[in-house]
Order: sequence, then C-alpha cells, then structure tokens
Amino acid sequence: MCAAVVDGAGHHEEVVDLARHVPAAIVLTGMEMGGLVDLIAAGRMARAYGRPPHMSAVVASMEPDVPTRVHWIGDARAYGWGGELTLWSSDQTLGEWLRWNGGKSIRLLPEEVAATQDNWARLGLAQATEMTCRQLENPEDVPLVLLVPDGISDQVDRGTRESLCREHADDPQALADALVAAAEDGELDESDGGGPYRDDATVVVLRRPTA
Repeated sequence: MCAAVVDGAGHHEEVVDLARHVPAAIVLTGMEMGGLVDLIAAGRMARAYGRPPHMSAVVASMEPDVPTRVHWIGDARAYGWGGELTLWSSDQTLGEWLRWNGGKSIRLLPEEVAATQDNWARLGLAQATEMTCRQLENPEDVPLVLLVPDGISDQVDRGTRESLCREHADDPQALADALVAAAEDGELDESDGGGPYRDDATVVVLRRPTA
C-alpha cells in the first residue's frame, strides 16, 4: 500500500487547488515508479501555476516482508510506532539547517535562536529533485507508520501522540481521527491573545499487513 500527506503554506487559491490534485498523483505514480519519482513529478505540477505554491509532502510505501520506504520534502513528517513513537524523517527547515551541516551537528546560533526558524521550510515540491528529496527505509517489524503535517507535530505534544498511539494501535482510522481531534483542541495562537490558530491537521496511518 502507498499513501501520502501534503501540507501547503497558506490558503491561497493556488495552494488549495494543488492540494486537491497532488496527493492522488503522488500515490498513483509512487505505486508504479517509487517515491522519488512521484515527488519530482508532483513538483512539476506545482510549477504549472504562475506562482508555484509551497507544499511539503511525505509518502510511504508498505508491503509484506520488506522495509517501509519513506520519501519526503519539506517539513511533513513520518513516524513509526512499535511500542514507542520514533520520528523517522528530518524536517527540511531553516532551523534544522542551522543545527546541522554536512552530517555534523553545528552551533552557528544558540538553540533558542535556531528554534525560532523551525517554521521556515527551506524546500517544497516546487524544488523537488533527486538531490533535494530525502528517503529512507525502515524495518518491516514496525507495525504502524504515521504521516503527518506540522499541524500535528506542532499542536500535539509527544506525550499525547504516544498515548493515542498506545490506545488505538489496533485501529488506524481511530488513531488518525484522535490525532486530528487533539490538534484541533490544542490550536491556540498565543501571539493573538490565545485565540484559535489555523493550521491543517491531516493524518494517514498505515498498518502493516500481517500476510
């Protein structure tokens, strides 16, 4: 099985329109050609607009008896659950760039300064190439894979995410619904007096086939 989550920046007409089409294109292409080709092809779709929308994407392919393949660009995330929640992907944000360079941890700026740049995604589908997309494989004994945008990872704390995974480990749809509900409950914008904070919260949970 193959699934994808995309997350556009803002709610401009171009972003909304691309978000309607690109997830299906990623999945259908990925089932035949693999995750790298599908992200690059989706990136060409983004460039069909006069102002290419910025959009992060993560796609996973899961089959019996082989590692789960994950490809992503931007700051959409992939987690694995096998008794504990493990972040597999790494955000392609300015904050992460300030922490890492050439595979080594660096300290160009104090952590509290780097953290202020975590909301700036350096790459998106419009920049997708074989050099900018990230990929990895994870063991076939991990039963659940979660694909989420930053609306989940930013609005739902790690403890809540793990608690919900433990509670709904046998029901992927219930887990996805619970994570979205938790994000909606937690969306408060402290910069605007604690009012509602608008961010997309979509979750796909893949459960490994047993046969």
